[in-house]
Amino acid sequence: MAVTVPNFIMWLAATVAAVWKLSQVARVPDDRYLRAVAACTFAVFVALSAQLLAATPDGILGPHLPKLVQNVVLTFFFSLLLIVLQASVSSLAATRRARFEVVLAGMVAAGLIATFVATAPSDRGASYEEAAGSAHVVVFFLLGNAYMAYATARGANLSWQAAGQTRSRARLSLRVAGIGLGICCLGTHVPRVIATGGYLLGLPAEVLRTELWTTPLLAVGIAVFFLGIGYPGARTGMVKAHFWLEARWRYFQLRPLWLVVYHAYPNIALFPAVSWWRELLQVRNMRLRYYRRVIECRDGLVCMSPHLHVNFDNARDLAVGILALVNNESRGRPSLPRAVLAEPTGESVQEDVTELLKLSRELRKLGRADSSGGTSGSQLGSPGLAAG
Repeated sequence: MAVTVPNFIMWLAATVAAVWKLSQVARVPDDRYLRAVAACTFAVFVALSAQLLAATPDGILGPHLPKLVQNVVLTFFFSLLLIVLQASVSSLAATRRARFEVVLAGMVAAGLIATFVATAPSDRGASYEEAAGSAHVVVFFLLGNAYMAYATARGANLSWQAAGQTRSRARLSLRVAGIGLGICCLGTHVPRVIATGGYLLGLPAEVLRTELWTTPLLAVGIAVFFLGIGYPGARTGMVKAHFWLEARWRYFQLRPLWLVVYHAYPNIALFPAVSWWRELLQVRNMRLRYYRRVIECRDGLVCMSPHLHVNFDNARDLAVGILALVNNESRGRPSLPRAVLAEPTGESVQEDVTELLKLSRELRKLGRADSSGGTSGSQLGSPGLAAG
């Protein structure tokens, strides 16, 4: 028995989900619901890892034990999953059903173990595709798939009920997970129950050829199920990635303006200036760096405002005036009141940033703040301006 692509896809999906959920538990260890979901995903990971080990050449743990471990672990996984889903639909019903689900899973696990022990050692590691050669193996898969058909059907139903009772974004997550369980039920476990039951009754079940198409459908169902479980976290991750990329892009857009005010007033900066390629390598605390740059740009403009005695109608004229000031072409005593340079049209941070970005773009166009890590020479840090 060799490792197949569907088996590997199922294992990979389970691995990603288990690692992700366990990392969430590490961050929020007191969340009981999260711990239960993490336990479910970890149980699937263990079961599918056992299946993968059994499929490796010569079987790392032998051809027998992983198959039993996989099926026994899956029974308890589904019992826990059904309890969690029932609790999300009705906590009172979950209390009543919990004992039944655990007892049922225990009975199925005991039956699997007994059937496994009764099977000839040479047949114990047989896959579903090889089940027709031994009656004991057929019973083993019949019992396992019968329980899985029940568990996935009930799980799909509970998922849709839970989705109907929530108004959050978890609704879509639960429905996608329910669809995945439905695919597993109707596309894999029910056909396998029919086929294995046919083998035991002497019916021509081989015409169904379930060994050819049920495993790929099982892989699809498990992948869809984990997609549903992972959707809220994936969506959160995408939102965070969007904010990070937006902050990074604006951080670089503000660089020309920031370089001007930094070289004129170095004390306003929390972080020292670095070359543009080193900024490209900065990935941590990007939003903090971005907001610091916004604040520092505004602080620098406040420091410059007493030295500028002309009202500027647009960002380009202001950029020219700032460059003339820092190059000592337009000096004078500070005057009050101070003008608001690049004044935003509203009170929001976004409107403030918009004006700063306009000014920064004009400075870039004027070529006084290049992308190589500095402005045009030592004039920007002239002692006269810095002292003022």
